[in-house]
Amino acid sequence: MTQRIQENSDGTLTLSFDKTLYDSEAVLNTAHRFSDQCYINLDVRDTGLMVSFKPKEQGSVIPMRIVDEFCNELIDQQVRIIVNKRCGNIRDQIVKKAFSPIE
Repeated sequence: MTQRIQENSDGTLTLSFDKTLYDSEAVLNTAHRFSDQCYINLDVRDTGLMVSFKPKEQGSVIPMRIVDEFCNELIDQQVRIIVNKRCGNIRDQIVKKAFSPIE
């Protein structure tokens, strides 16, 4: 399934993509970051994940820019998770050493 954006008659936009591309943590973190700009609904389906963007003010529309920024932030969040899995132990060792008592 490729990424698709659908404009709905009620002023909402729906983004759908393959749910295997992103961890649920990345999706939730990204949705949280955009919750101040619009209402976000997440729906998991067999075919993929659907993210709906609904304007907070009745009668307004969601700019496509919001969905584009959401997609970029989603990639960023997923990369953070990947880097943490690969290098998290190094970071933990540095923090442990930095805060260890001086001998």
